[in-house]
Amino acid sequence: SLRNDVGTMYGTYIEVQNELVAAINELRDELAMEKFNKTFNELDSDRQDAIKEVYPQKISEAEPKRVGGK
Repeated sequence: SLRNDVGTMYGTYIEVQNELVAAINELRDELAMEKFNKTFNELDSDRQDAIKEVYPQKISEAEPKRVGGK
């Protein structure tokens, strides 16, 4: 779950989201290489689905929060 401060700059918000997606993609690639000796993108759809079950991309966004009582 991702929660930001109401004052978070949009660019920072996008950077954090991109890092989360990159981390998931890295985990998927590592598992694909371990199990099938291929990158995630090289796998057929059935094998990609199997990897996605282990590492789903479910990033939820909570309502922004005010930090510091401002």
